Amino acid sequence: MRLRPLAALCLLAASSGSCLAASFSTYATAALWQAATSGPVLSQDFSGYANGTDLNGVAFLPSVSVTSNLPTLEVFAASQSLFGFGGGVRAAGNAYYEIDYDQRYRAAAFNLAAFESIPGEPSTAVDEGLLEVLFADGTTELFNIAGGDGSPIFFGLVADVGIDRIRWYEAHEASGGNEESGLDDFMVANAVAAVPLPGSLALSVLALAMLRRRQP
Repeated sequence: MRLRPLAALCLLAASSGSCLAASFSTYATAALWQAATSGPVLSQDFSGYANGTDLNGVAFLPSVSVTSNLPTLEVFAASQSLFGFGGGVRAAGNAYYEIDYDQRYRAAAFNLAAFESIPGEPSTAVDEGLLEVLFADGTTELFNIAGGDGSPIFFGLVADVGIDRIRWYEAHEASGGNEESGLDDFMVANAVAAVPLPGSLALSVLALAMLRRRQP
């Protein structure tokens, strides 16, 4: 019997447990999030950085960095948070930040800073922002986040697989442009340790290689 390559790949994923969707819990406070983690928590609040420090793509925690489609990404003195500026991106309503977790921690948290949604104020958000979480197993989850009075909004997540990246799409003002927001108080825990291939996975890799060699 010949297995199609796609079926063989599915068997390979199943042997490593990656066919299952990620299981996770979210937390609205830092205390609850930290109680759900294990091991040390690493954190960064940017208070030690000078105003205007460029952190676009720069790791500020082990294997954690932020990029954006905004032209500049720097420490903003008014709130000591990470903030993107310029390029007319917000005016077009397309601004986002992307947090990359190259080490793939299973627990991640941060604050959304300066995110306002005040009834009757068209210069603040009139809708919700969107958080897109991509897990190491390839599954994605979406979370709608409502603004407030500008006070920090905490988002924490603990999963049973590594977190690959989190993208934050800013909410919109009445004009259609984005409501300005920043990122602050990053925390990570439960780092995914590198492990050798288990015997079943190694056999699956060998079987897949043999199937490919037998195909005409």
